[in-house]
Amino acid sequence: MAFSLIQSLRESLDRVFQPRAKRAFPRADVLTVRLASSPAFLFQIHHSAALGRHAVAAAALAGKPPGTVLLRETSYIWIPTNPGRDSVCHACALDLASAHPSRSHRLTCEGCGGQTHYCSAKCRDEQAPLHQPICAIIRDAPLLADSHHCPPELVHALLALVAKRAASLQQCAESPNQETLRSDPLAFEADPEAFSQMLVHPGALDSASRRSLRALAASICERLPEEIRPPLDLFLMWASQINSNSHGLNRTNAANESMGFGLFPLGSIFNHSCLPNCTYTNEGPQLVFRLLRPVREGEELCVNYIELYAARDERRSELHATKSFECRCRRCTHSPASEEEARLISAEPLVSAVLCDQTKSCIGLLQPCDVLTDRLGDRSAKWECSVCHACCTYGHLLDNHLKPLRDRMQEAMFLYSHGLTDGVATPIRAAFESLLQSALTRHPASHALVFNCYLPLINCCSALKDYPAKETYARALVEIATTTLPDYPPLANYLEAFAQSLNERIQTTPAMPRETRRKYAVEAFEALQRSLSICQVCYGPIHPKTLQTRDKLRRAEAAAKSR
Repeated sequence: MAFSLIQSLRESLDRVFQPRAKRAFPRADVLTVRLASSPAFLFQIHHSAALGRHAVAAAALAGKPPGTVLLRETSYIWIPTNPGRDSVCHACALDLASAHPSRSHRLTCEGCGGQTHYCSAKCRDEQAPLHQPICAIIRDAPLLADSHHCPPELVHALLALVAKRAASLQQCAESPNQETLRSDPLAFEADPEAFSQMLVHPGALDSASRRSLRALAASICERLPEEIRPPLDLFLMWASQINSNSHGLNRTNAANESMGFGLFPLGSIFNHSCLPNCTYTNEGPQLVFRLLRPVREGEELCVNYIELYAARDERRSELHATKSFECRCRRCTHSPASEEEARLISAEPLVSAVLCDQTKSCIGLLQPCDVLTDRLGDRSAKWECSVCHACCTYGHLLDNHLKPLRDRMQEAMFLYSHGLTDGVATPIRAAFESLLQSALTRHPASHALVFNCYLPLINCCSALKDYPAKETYARALVEIATTTLPDYPPLANYLEAFAQSLNERIQTTPAMPRETRRKYAVEAFEALQRSLSICQVCYGPIHPKTLQTRDKLRRAEAAAKSR
């Protein structure tokens, strides 16, 4: 998209969201101003041509321990996604299925065809100013999504932004909850102007997507009263902002179960790194950012946008496809800034390299030569062996080793995604075990392709009650994850799966020697200790995930003492 069009979209959005008295003055970065006026925040916003707006550690953050809270931000909008739209409150995100009866009196809006649900009259009434302008159109959201070939969630998100804009124009948009802000100095709630300054990657929308979005926008506008009808160009801007900035949200009581996504203008200034020093979790429609490991004053604060137990070329490809940039973080460019980072980055070849096939009987690893300057997907990029120093191209490795196995992985994951019903676990296990053996012939034992076989195999073995094999796979999963990223939040789940596999072996092997039983019980206890430590840092001490892990640890401690 030409710059002139980008600029016109920005000016159009400014005219909508900037207060009338401010339009004659230069555009200000409202997030930078608000952060600078709030000394409680431990980070600042810096600007650069290479990084754009980004978060850096303030002096007060240096030396703070992992788990330090940096920000609690309420979503500008958030959208529950299918299939969970019927099971959460669309205002506060309370899980309606598991809510205590005294806390939840399920209310459903009939005006939008029963597509919006609330846990209480309080939530319904508080949400009414943002729901009523779009209530009737929500009824048509499935039809709009189907007829314009776009995800239903995008339709709902665009409608939510229409409602936000309408509330702003009527000067009745809810202001930040001042009581909450006074009681929690790290709480943040963005206004329309902050949203308008969120990053846009217009190049992520191809011509077909733009045509489809324009047609969708026209269909939405036909259904809107003229006084709240946005210009069509705004829908393109909004779609790009959603694509570039949305954060996934999980159910509070199930840290790995998706609930929806939201837009967080301040949280979105945390850039991506494949070696992040911060992490975020959600508590309902609120994001909480925490420090993952100690940082220096002035160090950039980064989170991860994608799965990190993945090979370098896969990580970079996914980021380019989903976020429209080529990652050149310190892990991807092998450029550590500290001894700790050097230790972590040293595991990268084990995740991404290929066993040498250039010299017979060579035990070396083929790795990319020019990690500082290589272009994404360049088939002519040189890879060199760490032992014999023979070279080949990325295209050779992709065609002969990486793509065939990744295609098989995709096929196996497709079968696995349909669930482990009776009679299906055995063939799925066979597919992953065959893939695992093939991957081990051409890749290090910690390669991402190898790693990605283990979790499905653990679940297959659990379904088949093959607990010795489950323990073997769980142990391997934990060893790889610990070597690669020992403080990455998913490791907590892998440690719990490993502890469970040890307990299952104890319970299903009556003839197991006493010393072995005690050894397994102690290993399970230690795994849960590590899991709890990760949960306390990443989720906080009172998050349901942390409390569940602490309860498992108490039971494991009692079991270890009784052996």
